[in-house]
Amino acid sequence: MDLFSKCYDFTRADEIKKTGLYPYFRAIEENEGPVVQIEGRKIIMAGSNNYLGLTAHPKVKEAAIKAVEKYGTGCSGSRYLTGTLDLHIELEYRLAKFFNKEAVLLFSTGYQTAQGIIPTLVQRGDYIISDKDNHACIVAGNLMAKGAMAEFVRYKHNDMDDLERVIQKLPADSGKLIVSDGVFSTGGEIVNLPQLNKIAKEYKARILIDDAHSVGVIGKGGRGTASEFNLENGIDLTMGTFSKTFASLGGFVAGEERVINYIKHYAPALI
Repeated sequence: MDLFSKCYDFTRADEIKKTGLYPYFRAIEENEGPVVQIEGRKIIMAGSNNYLGLTAHPKVKEAAIKAVEKYGTGCSGSRYLTGTLDLHIELEYRLAKFFNKEAVLLFSTGYQTAQGIIPTLVQRGDYIISDKDNHACIVAGNLMAKGAMAEFVRYKHNDMDDLERVIQKLPADSGKLIVSDGVFSTGGEIVNLPQLNKIAKEYKARILIDDAHSVGVIGKGGRGTASEFNLENGIDLTMGTFSKTFASLGGFVAGEERVINYIKHYAPALI
């Protein structure tokens, strides 16, 4: 069988396009934040992740222009060798202060951040305990870790009773990482962090929270889920993205300095 046969047989998208109801990949011609232009029409944008409208903020655009003028349009190398700029170091330092964490590591995208953290930390004999409604980047990271012989289990969405039921069955002496969105991207619910933190402590598990949709939206000064619940010391790792509130592109993870340093030197996704 030809590997591409499934591609040639895929006609559903074309069928929907003929009805005029195809909703995907519509080109935006102008972007003013809450209002965009598509096919010559000005329409209200209700589906953007540009939560604070910073993509069009004059100071943000000015800073981007100055950075391009000074550094060019790319890093031209891996962060390990020739691709680390002084801007990376400054941003990591300032983000660590913002999140009240010891250290931060930047990645190229939020998706790669999850793929960098999870399989680097969770290895043979360790367990990932993941909410069923977690973002696709977490699922991808979980599957990469599973490919490296880690164990991957899920619990019902934001159901702390089911989380405890699942974690009770795991070996007491195994390494455990509980992974959850802070604000869930599909339904907008906020994780029950106080109860999750309590369970993690009882069963000696570490916590990774994906705050992609939380930063800039909840918590003191927009610091996210941990700040919202006054549990900044209760989360081991916070990850997020710059493609939403921060109006740019990239990802980050914040946590204890020695843990961040380990990820920095072992995460293939950083390359």
